[in-house]
Amino acid sequence: MLKCHSCNTQFSNGVICGGCKNHFDFGCANMTESGWKRLGAERRSAWKCVSCKDISPTSLPPKEAVTLEGIMNEIREIKSQLVSIPKISEDIKHMREEILDLKSSCQFISDRMDDFNERILKAEKGIEDIEHKWALLEKEVQELKQYNCKEEQRSRLNNVEIKGIPQEKNENLFNIIANISTKIGYEVSKTQINYVSRVPSYNSKEKPIIISFINRYIKEEFIANARAKKSLKADDFGYHNSSEKIYVNDHLSADMKILLNKTREAAKKKNFNFVWVKYGKIHGIYLCPAVRQPRVKKTE
Repeated sequence: MLKCHSCNTQFSNGVICGGCKNHFDFGCANMTESGWKRLGAERRSAWKCVSCKDISPTSLPPKEAVTLEGIMNEIREIKSQLVSIPKISEDIKHMREEILDLKSSCQFISDRMDDFNERILKAEKGIEDIEHKWALLEKEVQELKQYNCKEEQRSRLNNVEIKGIPQEKNENLFNIIANISTKIGYEVSKTQINYVSRVPSYNSKEKPIIISFINRYIKEEFIANARAKKSLKADDFGYHNSSEKIYVNDHLSADMKILLNKTREAAKKKNFNFVWVKYGKIHGIYLCPAVRQPRVKKTE
């Protein structure tokens, strides 16, 4: 049996103080038996009674004596620290002003960026409009070029171009045309000719003869009779110093001549048998090997 250090009563089960090592019943220890068990071994060994928990005055560290000199030293130290406060305050003021200036600059830059972005968007929209208008203009120019090319060729529907006749000083072009007419078997009078002249030829020193007839039918018959002869030479008309072959063709515009050359190149690759010009239009023919039936293609 154990004796309670507080009430001197005997008990069989209680608590023990980790400081004074005295035994106490649960009532004097202000604890239940179940509560003591729940503390665990480590906490039970550290448990202390009320007397051991109280701190005696002798256990406190001795207080430092307060002197006037010590107080003055502390005041001087505080005063020395307060001396720098105005400077710190001034620095904070400058920092605040700089921060405000920086904020204002950032706002200005932000506004300028917004204005710049708005201008870019307007410029992009303007560029899109210009590109659209440019595309329309290009289309219109292309259509005008095609129209002009057709009109230029249409104005030459009554014209014949003769190449291979040597140019001589004081030549009479009407006499030359009369000689050619006699040679091809198609007589042409002056009244059937609108005008006759030599014109410069692009990328050539030769100046072919251009005849403009009063109507297209005379021109077509003149060309047909000339082509029927197949071989006309300058020597046939008294130009004995020249063996040039004479060509009688439609008077084509520069664009149509370029198109004719391209057509001939394409026809050669596609094995077309013939390419010719009639009524100011380019034609081609391909003879199918199996049936030998002509297939005619026309290009303008």
